[in-house]
Formats: sequence, C-alpha cells, structure tokens
Amino acid sequence: MAYLSTAYKAGRRVEHAGEPVDALDKVADARGGFVWVDMVSPTSEEFEKVTDQLGIGGLTLEDLSYHRPRHAIEQINGLLVITLKGFSRTGEETTNLATVSMHICVTSKAVVTVHKTADGLLAGIRRRLEGRTKLLSCGPDAVLQAICDEVVAGYDRISHDIEGDIIELERDVFDTKASHPVDEIYSLKRKVLYLRRVEDPLHSVLADLARGDVEVHKGTVDHFQHTLDRLDRVDNTIDGLNELITSILQAHLAQVAVQQNSDMRKISSWAAIIAVPTMIAGLYGMNFDFMPETKWKVGYPGAVVVMLIACWIVYRRLKKSGWL
Repeated sequence: MAYLSTAYKAGRRVEHAGEPVDALDKVADARGGFVWVDMVSPTSEEFEKVTDQLGIGGLTLEDLSYHRPRHAIEQINGLLVITLKGFSRTGEETTNLATVSMHICVTSKAVVTVHKTADGLLAGIRRRLEGRTKLLSCGPDAVLQAICDEVVAGYDRISHDIEGDIIELERDVFDTKASHPVDEIYSLKRKVLYLRRVEDPLHSVLADLARGDVEVHKGTVDHFQHTLDRLDRVDNTIDGLNELITSILQAHLAQVAVQQNSDMRKISSWAAIIAVPTMIAGLYGMNFDFMPETKWKVGYPGAVVVMLIACWIVYRRLKKSGWL
C-alpha cells in the first residue's frame, strides 16, 4: 500500500512529518485548514489506522468496496462518503475502456481518497488544485469538487475519442472499396452505451452537491454547478453519438439491402438468359419420332444460331433496363 498525506492551510501546502496525524496537528486550529490522504490499494488494517488518526470512525474498507458499486453519495455521522466511477484506458486503442472506482471520505478537516490504481490522476489534480489558492482555501470540499470535475473531464475526452472513431467509421461506410464495417459499428455502439451506463448515475450525485441537498462549502457550490453543467453537455454529446451510430448502422444496412437487390437482379438476369437455350435444348431433347429439323443439314447450326440470337436479345434488353 502507498499513501500520500498532504496538509493545507489558507489554500497553501504545509510541510509536515509525513503521517496523517502529524498533518492534522499542523492545521487543526487553522480556518480552512485540512489534510488530504490519498491511499492506493490499502488493506483493512491500513485504512483503519489512517481513519483513526484522522478521527474518522464508523466506516470500514469493506463498506467502501462492496456496498457502493456505482456513483453514490451518503452521509454517515457527519462523514460524507462519495463513490465515483472513472475510466482507465487499456491497450493501444484509445477507446478500449475499463472502469475504476474511487472512494472519497470528507470531513470538515480531512479528505481521504481510496483507489486501486496509481495512474497519476490524483497527482495531476493535486498540482492543478494547488495553483488555485482561492478554491483550495474552501477546504476538503475543494478536493471533492476537483476530483468530480476531472472525472467528468475524463468522460468528455472519451466521448470525443469515440466521436473521432465514428467519423472514421462513417467515411468507411460510404467508401465502396472498404470492407463491411458492421462489427466495428456494433463495437462502437456498445462503447457508447457503456459510457452512458457509467456516467448517467453521476447526475444525481452532482445535483445533490450543486443544489444544496448535501451541505458543502458555499465557495464550491458554483464550481459543482459548473461540473454538473459540463456533465450535461457530455450527456448531450453521448446522445448525439448514439443517434449518429444508429444512423450509420441504418445507412449500412440500406447499402447492404441495395447491394443484395442488385445481386439478385444480376442472378435473375443470367438465369433468364440461360433459360432460353435450356428451353430450346429441352425441346429437341424430347425424342419425338417425327422432328424434321433433326434431319436437316443446317438443323444443328441453325439451332445454335437461334440460341445465340435469342440470348443476345434477352441480354440487350436486360442491359438496357439496368439489370446487368
């Protein structure tokens, strides 16, 4: 397990001995002072040790891990507990997605973040937040808002990545030389629906924070509202992507239907052409006793010529009508 304990006073970072209890001592009497402890894959004992040092009781790691599978917000004895779902990209493709959970415990003097992957996300949030002294002076709620905003920004980036893939797919669909992209269409459709399923529950969490249903520092309310508005824009983008993929799928299916219709016309045309000599050959293959044409010297070549002329006439008429 790795964790980073940081103390802040009046919007600025304060140096301390390194343990959460030491950081809390540094800011205990300061207005707006708080401690941020970021924990990566802690054990139950390690989580309990840190929360005890910060005076946070009544919450276990199992509560965070097993009872909050989606975006959630809950108040327990003055402790605000939020679970957020973000995305971690896997593989070389930009839109290969896997969800990661982050749990945030907020009190008046401390904020504890718990997650499983040390991907540098919170380090970037920390750097940006430390450059915004006014927001950081609002206390632990500022950290919560910054994390929510970064999660929504991640949704925004993913949606734009998917949009780029859809634009390329759209070009392939209308390229007559491209192979049938139906598998890619369904793959992107699944990703858009997956993104919607992950981001949609966050609306209620941000609404509670932005509209005062959950008490937060008044200096962060407008920032939460901004994040909620940004999530609404992402939601609209996802709706647009979903409709665009549906339109692309319908266009592709229409192309397939047109191609199948064209193929059926060609097959039917050649069947009609072949039917002419088949009919003539069948007629002379009935072996009647009295068939004077079979005794003529020109009977065979005449029959062949008639077949060719008849086939040519049928071919020309089908070609003129656009069936061939």
